[in-house]
Amino acid sequence: MVLIIDGKTIGGPKPIEPIVWEQYKGETVNTHLTIRNGERIQETAFYEDRVKAVPRGNAYCIGNGPSRKVFDLNRLGATGQTYGCNALYRDFIPDYIFSIDSPITLEMVREKVYNKCFHYSTSLEVNRYPKGGPSHLHLIPKNPYWICGNQAFWTACVHGHKNIYLLGYDFREYGKDQLNNIYQDTENYGERHSDTLFDGWLKQFRDMLKLRPDVNFIMVHDDPPEYMHNVQTGTDLGNSKIISYDEFNDVVSNRKS
Repeated sequence: MVLIIDGKTIGGPKPIEPIVWEQYKGETVNTHLTIRNGERIQETAFYEDRVKAVPRGNAYCIGNGPSRKVFDLNRLGATGQTYGCNALYRDFIPDYIFSIDSPITLEMVREKVYNKCFHYSTSLEVNRYPKGGPSHLHLIPKNPYWICGNQAFWTACVHGHKNIYLLGYDFREYGKDQLNNIYQDTENYGERHSDTLFDGWLKQFRDMLKLRPDVNFIMVHDDPPEYMHNVQTGTDLGNSKIISYDEFNDVVSNRKS
């Protein structure tokens, strides 16, 4: 409940304040829970950051919406670093890739994607592969427990990028009841309700704008749906915009930052 008393707002969610970011060195996470004599014993472990990422150029976060099919992803490496998620590896290997759901993570581990790029996941999956030894996977830094595609631009921020381009972040553009994803209905992609996913994405993206007002978020789309024009609503920070793929060509050709 939100009350307004003498012009002051009482209650409601706490305002989101910008994060003071420091170099990520690792973190302590829960690893195993046991119950002994009725007492819960939570084991923890410190996971050192083994990636040691250094930002180079722009960050290009690649969603799996079909709007990006007009662009050759192989052109991205010359002017920055690439971040992607899930089945993107089937067609393109980014510098950093993310998975959250167990079925697609298992597929990626079986395909040894971790030998081709840095593979980030949750503490559950990091602890799972392989058991009893160093993990093939890397812990999502300070995991906000967001939708997988949003973990990409979250981590790009942790790595220190100041200009983050979003390609293929389409979501419910093509229909209320249809998730807009290149890999929809392929193996290890379950059905999801697009409205729920869209609402979560929009809130998380707006939260990111507030958390990092010093970072520019640029969405690339030739025919952006109406909601893309309103992502700044409630933030008024001016740190996001939309550009076309023609304009983006100038960016990757190093004619424009």
